[in-house]
Amino acid sequence: MRTTLTVCAAVVAASLLTGCGPSKPDRLLAQPPPPAQTGAPLPLDQVDNPVDLTTFDSDPCSLLTKEQAAAVVSDPPTGMQPNRVTSLPAFGCSWPNPAGAQMVALKPVQSPKTLTELSTSPLKQSGELEPWTETSLSGLPAVVYHQFGSTQECSVSVEVTAEQMLTFEIEGKDLRGSYWDTDRCGGVAKMAEFVIGNLRQR
Repeated sequence: MRTTLTVCAAVVAASLLTGCGPSKPDRLLAQPPPPAQTGAPLPLDQVDNPVDLTTFDSDPCSLLTKEQAAAVVSDPPTGMQPNRVTSLPAFGCSWPNPAGAQMVALKPVQSPKTLTELSTSPLKQSGELEPWTETSLSGLPAVVYHQFGSTQECSVSVEVTAEQMLTFEIEGKDLRGSYWDTDRCGGVAKMAEFVIGNLRQR
């Protein structure tokens, strides 16, 4: 009888300890975000509806809302601090995942600045941007590619004006808490869709 009581007391104590431990933070979003809506490939220089880049130039880190950051970087976005990118060859913003990886939105200001220039660049010609997939995003020409053949990282470049592309990237391996850990290009495309949509609303 004493042994049974001792075992029961130990089980109750363990249950209480487990229940009092730190709880996992609640996700901000009620459900995972839908994939970005991509379309058929367009000529790389065909921009029928150019994007105004004024806000990107002045405040690129404002171009993801808290909910959007949760959707593409980490949910919950606790402690996430976007960082302005101010060094050549591109300017923009990075949103770090607490686990170490980061999502980046960049405006190249040195060649290659357009999809056409990127498609004829030494990196492309030497096979360092493969696999290379041409598509469209938000009605604009876009290319999905992996720099230096790494499938752990992904880049999506979108032609937003006749003279300018924007490039969206994931850098780093660990995406703990992200909806896109197993579909990294999907996460980058979703980020591009958010940023372009927000630019068009400004």
